[in-house]
Amino acid sequence: MNFQPAVWVVRGGDNNELASQIKARQSVAIGWRQIDASHATSRDDIRKLFELEAPSLATPNSIGQVFRFVSEIEIGSYILTPEKATSTIHVTRCLGPCRFDRSIFGEDYPHVRPVEFVKTIPRGAFSLGVRNTLGSTLTVFRADIALEELEALLSGGTAAVTSSGADPGLWADELEGQAEGQILDALLALDPYGFQRFVAEVLRAMGYIVQDGPKGADGGVDFLAYRDAFGLESPRIKGQVKRQIGAAGIADVGYLHGVLGQGESGLFVSMGGFTKDAQNAPFVKNGRVALIAGIEFLHLVIQHYERLSADATRLLPLRRIYLPEKPAV
Repeated sequence: MNFQPAVWVVRGGDNNELASQIKARQSVAIGWRQIDASHATSRDDIRKLFELEAPSLATPNSIGQVFRFVSEIEIGSYILTPEKATSTIHVTRCLGPCRFDRSIFGEDYPHVRPVEFVKTIPRGAFSLGVRNTLGSTLTVFRADIALEELEALLSGGTAAVTSSGADPGLWADELEGQAEGQILDALLALDPYGFQRFVAEVLRAMGYIVQDGPKGADGGVDFLAYRDAFGLESPRIKGQVKRQIGAAGIADVGYLHGVLGQGESGLFVSMGGFTKDAQNAPFVKNGRVALIAGIEFLHLVIQHYERLSADATRLLPLRRIYLPEKPAV
C-alpha cells in the first residue's frame, strides 16, 4: 500500500522569525518551553505536564497543538511554513520524531522535529482556497486540502484552478469550529474574578438582574440573579462559576445545593464540564441546580453577545465576520 503523505502547517515562531532559518537548520520547531513534551504519548500526558509546570497554559488549544506536533505528524509528511516577509511557503518533509533541544532555535522554541528541505514556493502559486487555509492563525494544523496542488507544484506543474469562477476559500462551517475553540481559549484566559464578572454580564444580557459576589472567598456563591427589580419573586438563583479545565465534581455542585434556601435555585457554570456523578445527582435531575458546561456557555455568549455591556465586551472582544455557506451538493 502506497504511503499517502499528510500536509501539516507549522508556524515559524510567534513573529515568523524562524521561517527563514528552516532551510539552514533542517528543522522546524514550536515553543511551550515550560514543559518537555517530547516523550508524551497522549493528550492527557501533555495536560498533566502543563498542570504541573504551567497551569495557566493548560488550555485545550495549547494541549492540542503540542500533541499534534509531538505525536500526530508522521515521518514522511509534508510540513509547510509560511514566511511573511517574502510571501513564500517553505516546503519540508518530516524526517524524525520530536526532541526537546534548545540548541537549534534557542530557549523559546525547544520542541524540534528534523526535516528535509524540499522547495520554497511563492504563496501566490496556490489557489485562493488553499491560501486561506494556510493563513490560519494556529501554530500547528493539518492542511491536506493543499496536497494535490502541492504535489503538482513540486513536480513542475501549476495548481489547479476551479472552473466555477472565483474560489470562495474557506466556507463558514469549516471555520466555525476553529472560531469556537479560540473563543473558549479566550474565556479560559480570563482571570477567575474576570470570568465571574463576565458570566454575570451574560446573565444581565439575558434579562436577569444580577448582584455580583465579592472577589475572593464567597461562601460558595459567586452571584445572585432574579427577574424582578427587588429580588422578591421566586425563584432566586444562586450561581457558582469555575473557569478551570478540570470537570466539577459532586462535591462542588453539592456545596452549591447546600446553600440554597426556600424558593432558591442553583446555576453552576464550569468551563471544564461536570463529572458523571455531578450530572446524575438527584438535585440536578430534579432541576433544583442547573449545570452549564463550557461549550453550552459559549453558545449563550454568542447568542447574546450583541446585548452585552461595554465592560463585558472589553473582557472578551469579538468581531462578527460574514462568510459564504457551502452550497448543498
